[in-house]
Amino acid sequence: MAASLPLAWIAPRALVVIRHPGTFDDHWVLDTVFKASRGIWYLRDAVFLYGPIGHWLLAAPARWAGLSLGSIYTSYNTLMLWCSFIFGYLILRLLLPEQPGWKRFLLLLLLQVFWAPWDGRTACAIFLFACFLRGWYAVGGGRLKPVWFGGLAALLCAFGFLYSADTGVYGIAAWLLALAGVAWEGRRQWLRYRLYATAAVTFAVCFVALVLAINAAVHSALDFRFWKIALALVAVHRWNEPAAMSASGMAHLLVPLLVGALVFLARWIVPADRTTTITARAGFLGSAFLFALLAMQSGLVRSDTMHIIFAVFPMVFFTGAILFSFHSRVASVSLAVAAVAGSFLLAEPAATFRAASLRYRLGQMRHPLTECPGGFAEVDHACYPAAFAAELQLSIDYIRQNGNEHDAVLIFPYQYMFAVAARRNEAGAVEQSFLAVGNYLSRFDINAMRVSAAPVGLYFPDGDLSLPIDGVSNFTRTPDIWFWIFQHYRSGQQLGAGIVGLLADDARAGRISMQPLPLLVPAATYPIRSRGSVMDIGDPVWPVTADFLRLRLKARYPLTWKLRKPERLQLEITRADGTRELKSFVVEPNVSSDVWFYPWTEADLAHYFDSDENHWRIGPRPAIAHLRILATPLDWFSEVPRSIEIEAADAVKFNMGP
Repeated sequence: MAASLPLAWIAPRALVVIRHPGTFDDHWVLDTVFKASRGIWYLRDAVFLYGPIGHWLLAAPARWAGLSLGSIYTSYNTLMLWCSFIFGYLILRLLLPEQPGWKRFLLLLLLQVFWAPWDGRTACAIFLFACFLRGWYAVGGGRLKPVWFGGLAALLCAFGFLYSADTGVYGIAAWLLALAGVAWEGRRQWLRYRLYATAAVTFAVCFVALVLAINAAVHSALDFRFWKIALALVAVHRWNEPAAMSASGMAHLLVPLLVGALVFLARWIVPADRTTTITARAGFLGSAFLFALLAMQSGLVRSDTMHIIFAVFPMVFFTGAILFSFHSRVASVSLAVAAVAGSFLLAEPAATFRAASLRYRLGQMRHPLTECPGGFAEVDHACYPAAFAAELQLSIDYIRQNGNEHDAVLIFPYQYMFAVAARRNEAGAVEQSFLAVGNYLSRFDINAMRVSAAPVGLYFPDGDLSLPIDGVSNFTRTPDIWFWIFQHYRSGQQLGAGIVGLLADDARAGRISMQPLPLLVPAATYPIRSRGSVMDIGDPVWPVTADFLRLRLKARYPLTWKLRKPERLQLEITRADGTRELKSFVVEPNVSSDVWFYPWTEADLAHYFDSDENHWRIGPRPAIAHLRILATPLDWFSEVPRSIEIEAADAVKFNMGP
């Protein structure tokens, strides 16, 4: 933990150099910390996966160091990383209490330096599992009163939800799986089931009471907004964020699974110490393996490197605990050497603990960087490339000139750092723009924008500063948000190649009208019989003056999609000039959805904020001649839809009256 002290604490005068500014994660991290400094908390005032406890842990280090862009970059993960260490220590005390301290110490170092995610969410979920497992064993053995355990378990699950929505869900799963494992192990001891039932009833009663108490603390006792938001965020993850798994990602996911399965099986076969070692007991082996398998689901859906690291950590942790649970001195030393070698060969130290990072922080402590290097310029204690810094400063000036310090600023889609740099609240309530999908979350976001009444905004058309998420344009992902902004804001000033300054203009809503124009494409259901399918929608009758294409469709999946992930869906647009383009989109499985497309260059959407309708339709706009939908697997784990039903297809034209 001492080795991970942040630069903002050990060298507060040092500037931080940001060579690749404006990445997607930069924006939400910066805004998360800034929100906390303004008393805006997740799952109360805004929507994000973290709860108020996780939010506070993210924000506190930079606030203690003195809030600036530079201090946020270098310290936001500090307390969560430390929580991961603390949770890891407590888990090993719970699972390996009989082992000598050197084994727990070595295992903790290996897990935290080589394998652990930085934010502590997964470690917290494993900690909940370990607590519940020990608790159920204690209840069954008569060492803990079931009423006390039920109440404590409910409190721990509530803590999980306050840490993050997914940690809370995993906490409930851990409680159920630990119960199932312990009950199955003692299945012939029927008298224990009365104790288990008492603990379960107590848990249910106490958890309901805690739900109402959290409601009252956040809003009011019968306002379940906190829980609706948390469950909506967890539910949207599976269908809104699927990402393809690379060959290296598959190896990173499947190798821990295979090694873990062999280690669990070996521990099951070896009967030694079964009564004295928790990790050798049948209840642990069954429930821990299922819990680790469940945690891998997130990596199977969102299969990038970071999410796979999150996904495999429970399996790695339990596998390590089993390997370090043998009492034999020869086995202990041999397996410890194997674990060290495996960590160095199969993983690499987390960025915080790499030699270069440690040398850099030590060097900055001795000789802090107080001037930006050539080609960079300082903005709020951070050094950005000069061109980006100029655009950022111009945007800050624009925001400050068109509103006072108490006004919010509207941002679309996700470039929140521009609001943070200007010291303004962001008007929306959904932290990552691609989460503002589905009726509930999109309404929540729009309502926050309406209440904030930001007088000024920034629009970033897809391009260098605004990348589509997973290839889906930001307009197609969140059309409801885009259209609301289109109706309430007009362009004010071009601030850069990819930045349009907006000004509030509520009168536009009364002047803008929408005119649907049927494409005369027949409604039809297209059955899908292979993993890669093409559905020919036909030749639409495209009106020359149309602005947007809207499809109402339903992708029908079997129930097993909830254990896998949807396929990649793309609309192939063939234009009258012979050009073709594939536009990716996402829809919630088995739900009728309106999917919107801008059939030409996405950057031209910026023209629609002009006050003069004649400026909306600039540039070549060849008619749409043919449409096809392609359903292709993201990877081997994608679920094939049974059919895609086209319910309606139309072109849409917008007009602005006087």
